[in-house]
Amino acid sequence: MLPDPTIQAFIWAHRLDDPQRIALSARKYPDVPVAYVAGQIDFLQKIQKKVPSWYRQGLRFPAAISMEQASSEATAEFKTTLVRGGKMADLTGGLGVDSSFFARKFQSITYVEPNAELLEITRHNFEALGIDNATLVCATAEDFLQNTTETFDLLYLDPSRRHTHKGKVFQLQDCGPNILEIKQLALEKAPMILLKTAPMLDISLAAHHLGSVSNIWVVASGDECREVLYLIERSPTPFPEINVHAVLLEKDGAVRDVHFTYGEEQQTGVDYALPQQFLYEPNPAVLKAGAFRAFAGRFGLKKLHQHTHLYTSEAFVPDIPGRCFSIEAVCKYDRKAVQALIPAGKANVSTRNFPDNAEAVRKKLSLSDGGEVYVFAFTDVEERKVIAVCRKI
Repeated sequence: MLPDPTIQAFIWAHRLDDPQRIALSARKYPDVPVAYVAGQIDFLQKIQKKVPSWYRQGLRFPAAISMEQASSEATAEFKTTLVRGGKMADLTGGLGVDSSFFARKFQSITYVEPNAELLEITRHNFEALGIDNATLVCATAEDFLQNTTETFDLLYLDPSRRHTHKGKVFQLQDCGPNILEIKQLALEKAPMILLKTAPMLDISLAAHHLGSVSNIWVVASGDECREVLYLIERSPTPFPEINVHAVLLEKDGAVRDVHFTYGEEQQTGVDYALPQQFLYEPNPAVLKAGAFRAFAGRFGLKKLHQHTHLYTSEAFVPDIPGRCFSIEAVCKYDRKAVQALIPAGKANVSTRNFPDNAEAVRKKLSLSDGGEVYVFAFTDVEERKVIAVCRKI
Protein backbone atom coordinates (compact mmCIF):
# COMPACT_ATOMS: atom_id res chain seq x y z
CA MET A 1 0.00 0.00 0.00
CA LEU A 2 1.14 3.55 -0.69
CA PRO A 3 2.50 5.56 2.27
CA ASP A 4 0.08 7.96 3.96
CA PRO A 5 1.46 11.23 2.45
CA THR A 6 1.03 9.74 -1.01
CA ILE A 7 -2.52 8.64 -0.20
CA GLN A 8 -3.31 12.11 1.11
CA ALA A 9 -1.96 13.60 -2.11
CA PHE A 10 -4.11 11.15 -4.10
CA ILE A 11 -7.21 12.19 -2.13
CA TRP A 12 -6.53 15.87 -2.78
CA ALA A 13 -5.84 15.29 -6.47
CA HIS A 14 -9.19 13.48 -6.81
CA ARG A 15 -11.17 15.71 -4.44
CA LEU A 16 -13.63 16.73 -7.18
CA ASP A 17 -14.26 13.16 -8.41
CA ASP A 18 -17.39 11.13 -7.73
CA PRO A 19 -16.67 9.15 -4.52
CA GLN A 20 -18.81 6.23 -5.71
CA ARG A 21 -16.84 5.99 -8.92
CA ILE A 22 -13.58 6.01 -6.95
CA ALA A 23 -14.93 3.23 -4.71
CA LEU A 24 -15.47 1.04 -7.79
CA SER A 25 -11.96 1.64 -9.17
CA ALA A 26 -9.95 -0.93 -7.23
CA ARG A 27 -8.53 -2.46 -10.40
CA LYS A 28 -7.48 0.94 -11.72
CA TYR A 29 -5.65 1.82 -8.49
CA PRO A 30 -4.33 -1.48 -7.05
CA ASP A 31 -2.06 0.21 -4.48
CA VAL A 32 -4.75 2.58 -3.20
CA PRO A 33 -7.26 1.71 -0.43
CA VAL A 34 -10.13 2.91 -2.61
CA ALA A 35 -12.90 2.39 -0.03
CA TYR A 36 -11.04 4.57 2.47
CA VAL A 37 -10.15 7.15 -0.17
CA ALA A 38 -13.73 7.36 -1.44
CA GLY A 39 -14.94 7.99 2.09
CA GLN A 40 -12.36 10.74 2.61
CA ILE A 41 -13.28 12.43 -0.68
CA ASP A 42 -16.97 12.30 0.22
CA PHE A 43 -16.23 13.90 3.60
CA LEU A 44 -13.95 16.50 2.01
CA GLN A 45 -16.69 17.55 -0.42
CA LYS A 46 -19.10 17.99 2.48
CA ILE A 47 -16.52 19.92 4.50
CA GLN A 48 -15.99 22.33 1.59
CA LYS A 49 -19.63 23.43 1.91
CA LYS A 50 -20.01 23.30 5.67
CA VAL A 51 -16.57 24.34 7.01
CA PRO A 52 -14.66 25.95 4.10
CA SER A 53 -11.56 26.72 6.18
CA TRP A 54 -11.13 22.97 6.72
CA TYR A 55 -11.08 22.30 2.98
CA ARG A 56 -7.38 21.62 2.61
CA GLN A 57 -4.95 18.83 1.90
CA GLY A 58 -3.81 16.62 4.76
CA LEU A 59 -6.85 16.59 7.04
CA ARG A 60 -8.28 13.21 7.99
CA PHE A 61 -11.88 12.34 8.62
CA PRO A 62 -13.52 9.52 10.58
CA ALA A 63 -15.16 6.74 8.61
CA ALA A 64 -18.39 6.51 10.62
CA ILE A 65 -19.54 9.91 11.86
CA SER A 66 -22.35 12.06 10.54
CA MET A 67 -21.73 15.63 9.47
CA GLU A 68 -25.35 16.43 10.30
CA GLN A 69 -24.81 17.53 13.90
CA ALA A 70 -21.44 19.21 13.36
CA SER A 71 -21.52 23.00 13.42
CA SER A 72 -21.06 24.91 10.20
CA GLU A 73 -18.26 27.44 9.91
CA ALA A 74 -20.75 30.32 10.20
CA THR A 75 -22.40 29.00 13.37
CA ALA A 76 -19.07 27.99 14.95
CA GLU A 77 -17.67 31.45 14.23
CA PHE A 78 -20.78 33.04 15.72
CA LYS A 79 -20.39 31.12 18.99
CA THR A 80 -16.94 32.62 19.48
CA THR A 81 -18.51 36.09 19.58
CA LEU A 82 -20.65 35.16 22.59
CA VAL A 83 -18.03 34.03 25.09
CA ARG A 84 -14.31 34.33 25.69
CA GLY A 85 -11.83 33.84 28.50
CA GLY A 86 -8.73 32.04 29.62
CA LYS A 87 -9.74 28.37 29.72
CA MET A 88 -12.64 26.42 28.29
CA ALA A 89 -13.51 22.77 27.80
CA ASP A 90 -15.55 21.22 25.01
CA LEU A 91 -17.12 18.21 26.73
CA THR A 92 -18.53 16.75 23.50
CA GLY A 93 -15.54 17.13 21.19
CA GLY A 94 -16.71 15.08 18.22
CA LEU A 95 -15.28 16.24 14.91
CA GLY A 96 -13.70 19.21 16.68
CA VAL A 97 -15.19 22.02 14.58
CA ASP A 98 -16.45 24.07 17.52
CA SER A 99 -13.27 23.40 19.51
CA SER A 100 -11.11 24.62 16.63
CA PHE A 101 -12.95 27.95 16.58
CA PHE A 102 -13.05 28.36 20.37
CA ALA A 103 -9.28 27.85 20.34
CA ARG A 104 -8.95 31.21 18.59
CA LYS A 105 -10.63 33.09 21.45
CA PHE A 106 -9.45 31.22 24.56
CA GLN A 107 -5.90 30.95 25.86
CA SER A 108 -6.32 27.19 26.22
CA ILE A 109 -9.02 24.64 25.47
CA THR A 110 -9.62 21.07 26.53
CA TYR A 111 -11.23 18.77 23.97
CA VAL A 112 -13.03 15.80 25.60
CA GLU A 113 -14.03 12.81 23.47
CA PRO A 114 -14.60 9.14 24.52
CA ASN A 115 -13.85 7.70 21.05
CA ALA A 116 -10.07 7.15 20.99
CA GLU A 117 -9.87 6.83 17.20
CA LEU A 118 -11.80 10.05 16.67
CA LEU A 119 -9.63 11.80 19.23
CA GLU A 120 -6.44 10.83 17.37
CA ILE A 121 -7.90 12.03 14.08
CA THR A 122 -8.73 15.34 15.77
CA ARG A 123 -5.20 15.55 17.18
CA HIS A 124 -3.83 15.17 13.64
CA ASN A 125 -6.25 17.77 12.26
CA PHE A 126 -5.53 20.29 15.01
CA GLU A 127 -1.81 20.02 14.21
CA ALA A 128 -2.54 20.50 10.50
CA LEU A 129 -4.72 23.53 11.33
CA GLY A 130 -2.02 25.05 13.53
CA ILE A 131 -3.99 24.74 16.77
CA ASP A 132 -1.39 24.46 19.53
CA ASN A 133 -3.37 25.49 22.64
CA ALA A 134 -5.57 22.38 22.92
CA THR A 135 -5.33 19.49 25.37
CA LEU A 136 -7.11 16.35 24.19
CA VAL A 137 -8.63 14.00 26.78
CA CYS A 138 -10.14 10.60 26.00
CA ALA A 139 -13.12 10.38 28.38
CA THR A 140 -16.84 10.78 28.59
CA ALA A 141 -18.12 14.16 29.72
CA GLU A 142 -19.38 12.59 32.94
CA ASP A 143 -16.05 10.94 33.78
CA PHE A 144 -14.09 14.04 32.91
CA LEU A 145 -16.17 16.21 35.25
CA GLN A 146 -15.90 13.64 38.05
CA ASN A 147 -12.14 13.29 37.78
CA THR A 148 -10.74 16.66 36.75
CA THR A 149 -9.33 18.99 39.37
CA GLU A 150 -9.25 21.89 36.92
CA THR A 151 -11.71 24.74 36.75
CA PHE A 152 -12.66 26.60 33.58
CA ASP A 153 -14.17 29.87 32.46
CA LEU A 154 -16.63 28.04 30.19
CA LEU A 155 -17.87 24.53 29.46
CA TYR A 156 -19.41 23.78 26.08
CA LEU A 157 -21.76 20.89 25.31
CA ASP A 158 -23.38 19.71 22.10
CA PRO A 159 -24.97 16.45 23.32
CA SER A 160 -25.33 13.61 20.85
CA ARG A 161 -28.81 13.29 19.39
CA ARG A 162 -28.38 9.63 18.55
CA HIS A 163 -29.87 7.27 21.16
CA THR A 164 -28.93 3.59 21.36
CA HIS A 165 -32.57 2.42 21.43
CA LYS A 166 -34.65 5.44 20.42
CA GLY A 167 -32.63 6.42 17.34
CA LYS A 168 -32.65 10.12 16.52
CA VAL A 169 -33.72 12.19 19.56
CA PHE A 170 -33.84 15.83 20.65
CA GLN A 171 -35.30 15.94 24.19
CA LEU A 172 -32.68 16.96 26.77
CA GLN A 173 -33.05 13.80 28.84
CA ASP A 174 -32.56 11.54 25.81
CA CYS A 175 -29.37 13.17 24.51
CA GLY A 176 -25.92 12.18 25.67
CA PRO A 177 -24.59 13.44 27.95
CA ASN A 178 -27.79 14.32 29.79
CA ILE A 179 -27.25 17.97 30.71
CA LEU A 180 -30.00 17.76 33.34
CA GLU A 181 -27.98 15.16 35.25
CA ILE A 182 -24.54 16.79 35.02
CA LYS A 183 -25.48 20.48 35.20
CA GLN A 184 -24.72 20.98 38.90
CA LEU A 185 -21.36 19.24 38.72
CA ALA A 186 -20.51 21.19 35.56
CA LEU A 187 -21.30 24.50 37.27
CA GLU A 188 -18.88 23.56 40.04
CA LYS A 189 -16.14 23.41 37.39
CA ALA A 190 -17.12 26.56 35.48
CA PRO A 191 -19.39 29.57 36.10
CA MET A 192 -20.97 29.23 32.65
CA ILE A 193 -22.17 26.44 30.35
CA LEU A 194 -22.93 27.03 26.69
CA LEU A 195 -25.34 24.34 25.50
CA LYS A 196 -26.26 23.64 21.88
CA THR A 197 -29.51 21.84 21.06
CA ALA A 198 -31.58 20.94 18.03
CA PRO A 199 -34.00 23.64 16.81
CA MET A 200 -37.01 21.33 17.15
CA LEU A 201 -36.78 21.39 20.95
CA ASP A 202 -39.41 23.60 22.67
CA ILE A 203 -37.24 26.55 23.71
CA SER A 204 -39.21 27.98 26.63
CA LEU A 205 -39.85 24.49 28.04
CA ALA A 206 -36.14 23.68 27.79
CA ALA A 207 -35.32 26.91 29.61
CA HIS A 208 -37.68 25.93 32.43
CA HIS A 209 -36.12 22.46 32.68
CA LEU A 210 -32.56 23.74 32.61
CA GLY A 211 -33.05 26.53 35.12
CA SER A 212 -30.55 29.40 35.54
CA VAL A 213 -30.57 30.19 31.81
CA SER A 214 -29.59 33.82 31.23
CA ASN A 215 -29.43 34.00 27.42
CA ILE A 216 -30.83 32.05 24.47
CA TRP A 217 -29.70 32.43 20.88
CA VAL A 218 -31.83 30.96 18.09
CA VAL A 219 -29.51 30.85 15.09
CA ALA A 220 -30.66 30.69 11.47
CA SER A 221 -28.86 30.93 8.16
CA GLY A 222 -30.48 30.93 4.75
CA ASP A 223 -34.10 29.95 5.20
CA GLU A 224 -33.51 27.41 7.99
CA CYS A 225 -33.09 27.49 11.75
CA ARG A 226 -29.77 25.72 12.45
CA GLU A 227 -29.32 25.52 16.22
CA VAL A 228 -30.32 26.93 19.59
CA LEU A 229 -27.78 27.98 22.20
CA TYR A 230 -28.44 28.35 25.94
CA LEU A 231 -26.10 30.13 28.34
CA ILE A 232 -26.49 28.55 31.77
CA GLU A 233 -25.01 30.38 34.77
CA ARG A 234 -24.70 29.74 38.48
CA SER A 235 -27.05 32.56 39.45
CA PRO A 236 -30.62 31.92 38.27
CA THR A 237 -32.30 34.47 36.00
CA PRO A 238 -36.08 34.90 36.43
CA PHE A 239 -37.85 33.45 33.40
CA PRO A 240 -39.38 36.79 32.24
CA GLU A 241 -35.88 38.34 32.24
CA ILE A 242 -34.17 35.72 30.06
CA ASN A 243 -32.61 37.45 27.05
CA VAL A 244 -33.66 35.81 23.79
CA HIS A 245 -31.85 36.58 20.54
CA ALA A 246 -33.29 35.64 17.16
CA VAL A 247 -30.13 35.64 15.05
CA LEU A 248 -29.89 35.50 11.27
CA LEU A 249 -26.43 34.88 9.81
CA GLU A 250 -26.33 36.56 6.40
CA LYS A 251 -24.28 35.23 3.48
CA ASP A 252 -22.10 38.34 3.52
CA GLY A 253 -21.15 37.71 7.16
CA ALA A 254 -23.57 40.24 8.63
CA VAL A 255 -25.50 39.24 11.77
CA ARG A 256 -29.13 40.32 12.24
CA ASP A 257 -30.28 40.06 15.86
CA VAL A 258 -33.83 40.65 17.11
CA HIS A 259 -33.46 40.76 20.88
CA PHE A 260 -36.27 40.51 23.44
CA THR A 261 -37.14 39.03 26.83
CA TYR A 262 -40.00 36.70 27.61
CA GLY A 263 -41.46 39.42 29.79
CA GLU A 264 -41.36 41.88 26.88
CA GLU A 265 -43.04 39.36 24.60
CA GLN A 266 -45.89 38.88 27.08
CA GLN A 267 -46.39 42.61 27.75
CA THR A 268 -46.10 44.07 24.25
CA GLY A 269 -49.41 45.25 22.84
CA VAL A 270 -50.24 44.25 19.28
CA ASP A 271 -52.58 45.85 16.76
CA TYR A 272 -54.35 43.56 14.30
CA ALA A 273 -55.42 44.55 10.81
CA LEU A 274 -56.53 43.28 7.44
CA PRO A 275 -53.75 43.16 4.83
CA GLN A 276 -52.53 46.62 3.85
CA GLN A 277 -49.95 47.53 1.18
CA PHE A 278 -47.05 45.41 2.41
CA LEU A 279 -46.65 41.95 3.94
CA TYR A 280 -43.73 40.73 6.08
CA GLU A 281 -42.69 37.18 6.93
CA PRO A 282 -40.16 37.06 9.81
CA ASN A 283 -37.03 35.00 9.31
CA PRO A 284 -36.98 31.45 10.77
CA ALA A 285 -35.04 32.48 13.89
CA VAL A 286 -37.68 35.06 14.85
CA LEU A 287 -40.46 32.53 14.38
CA LYS A 288 -38.67 29.79 16.32
CA ALA A 289 -37.75 32.19 19.14
CA GLY A 290 -41.42 33.10 19.51
CA ALA A 291 -40.95 36.86 19.11
CA PHE A 292 -44.44 37.28 17.68
CA ARG A 293 -45.58 40.30 19.66
CA ALA A 294 -42.12 41.79 20.18
CA PHE A 295 -41.49 41.66 16.42
CA ALA A 296 -44.62 43.69 15.70
CA GLY A 297 -43.81 46.21 18.42
CA ARG A 298 -40.15 46.56 17.44
CA PHE A 299 -40.90 47.45 13.81
CA GLY A 300 -44.29 49.13 14.17
CA LEU A 301 -46.18 46.46 12.23
CA LYS A 302 -49.72 45.16 12.49
CA LYS A 303 -50.41 41.44 12.80
CA LEU A 304 -52.85 39.68 10.49
CA HIS A 305 -54.24 37.41 13.24
CA GLN A 306 -53.23 36.28 16.69
CA HIS A 307 -52.07 32.92 15.33
CA THR A 308 -51.07 34.06 11.84
CA HIS A 309 -47.44 35.07 12.12
CA LEU A 310 -47.51 37.43 9.17
CA TYR A 311 -47.40 41.20 9.47
CA THR A 312 -48.54 44.18 7.43
CA SER A 313 -48.11 47.92 7.04
CA GLU A 314 -49.45 50.76 4.89
CA ALA A 315 -46.01 52.33 4.34
CA PHE A 316 -42.96 50.20 3.59
CA VAL A 317 -40.72 49.47 6.59
CA PRO A 318 -37.10 48.83 5.50
CA ASP A 319 -34.53 46.53 7.14
CA ILE A 320 -37.05 43.99 8.37
CA PRO A 321 -35.28 40.72 9.34
CA GLY A 322 -37.32 38.54 7.03
CA ARG A 323 -38.95 38.51 3.62
CA CYS A 324 -40.86 41.59 2.45
CA PHE A 325 -43.60 41.69 -0.18
CA SER A 326 -45.88 44.16 -1.87
CA ILE A 327 -49.49 42.95 -1.84
CA GLU A 328 -51.11 43.06 -5.26
CA ALA A 329 -54.46 41.60 -4.27
CA VAL A 330 -56.33 39.69 -1.58
CA CYS A 331 -59.08 37.26 -2.51
CA LYS A 332 -61.06 34.33 -1.17
CA TYR A 333 -59.69 30.80 -1.22
CA ASP A 334 -61.10 29.97 -4.61
CA ARG A 335 -59.48 28.64 -7.80
CA LYS A 336 -61.29 30.96 -10.21
CA ALA A 337 -60.56 34.03 -8.11
CA VAL A 338 -56.87 33.19 -7.91
CA GLN A 339 -56.55 32.20 -11.58
CA ALA A 340 -57.98 35.58 -12.55
CA LEU A 341 -55.15 37.23 -10.61
CA ILE A 342 -52.44 34.79 -11.75
CA PRO A 343 -53.26 33.91 -15.37
CA ALA A 344 -49.86 32.25 -15.85
CA GLY A 345 -50.85 29.73 -13.16
CA LYS A 346 -47.42 29.76 -11.52
CA ALA A 347 -46.55 30.93 -8.00
CA ASN A 348 -44.57 30.25 -4.83
CA VAL A 349 -47.06 29.14 -2.18
CA SER A 350 -46.77 29.50 1.61
CA THR A 351 -49.32 28.94 4.36
CA ARG A 352 -49.74 30.39 7.85
CA ASN A 353 -52.51 29.40 10.27
CA PHE A 354 -54.37 27.67 7.45
CA PRO A 355 -56.18 24.29 7.29
CA ASP A 356 -54.39 23.14 4.11
CA ASN A 357 -50.65 22.85 3.60
CA ALA A 358 -48.84 24.49 0.70
CA GLU A 359 -49.06 21.42 -1.53
CA ALA A 360 -52.82 21.12 -1.00
CA VAL A 361 -53.30 24.83 -1.67
CA ARG A 362 -51.27 24.60 -4.86
CA LYS A 363 -53.35 21.64 -6.03
CA LYS A 364 -56.72 23.25 -5.22
CA LEU A 365 -55.75 26.50 -6.96
CA SER A 366 -54.20 24.67 -9.95
CA LEU A 367 -50.87 26.44 -9.52
CA SER A 368 -47.47 25.16 -10.57
CA ASP A 369 -44.50 25.98 -8.36
CA GLY A 370 -42.06 28.83 -9.03
CA GLY A 371 -42.04 32.15 -10.80
CA GLU A 372 -42.04 35.70 -9.45
CA VAL A 373 -45.50 35.66 -7.86
CA TYR A 374 -45.89 34.69 -4.18
CA VAL A 375 -49.13 33.39 -2.73
CA PHE A 376 -49.81 33.42 1.01
CA ALA A 377 -52.78 31.41 2.30
CA PHE A 378 -53.74 32.42 5.83
CA THR A 379 -56.51 33.17 8.30
CA ASP A 380 -57.15 36.90 8.65
CA VAL A 381 -58.26 38.91 11.68
CA GLU A 382 -61.91 38.35 10.70
CA GLU A 383 -61.34 34.55 10.75
CA ARG A 384 -61.62 34.26 6.97
CA LYS A 385 -59.45 31.88 4.94
CA VAL A 386 -57.91 34.16 2.32
CA ILE A 387 -55.20 34.38 -0.31
CA ALA A 388 -52.74 37.25 -0.68
CA VAL A 389 -51.08 37.57 -4.08
CA CYS A 390 -47.71 39.30 -3.65
CA ARG A 391 -44.42 40.18 -5.26
CA LYS A 392 -41.16 40.06 -3.36
CA ILE A 393 -39.34 43.29 -2.57
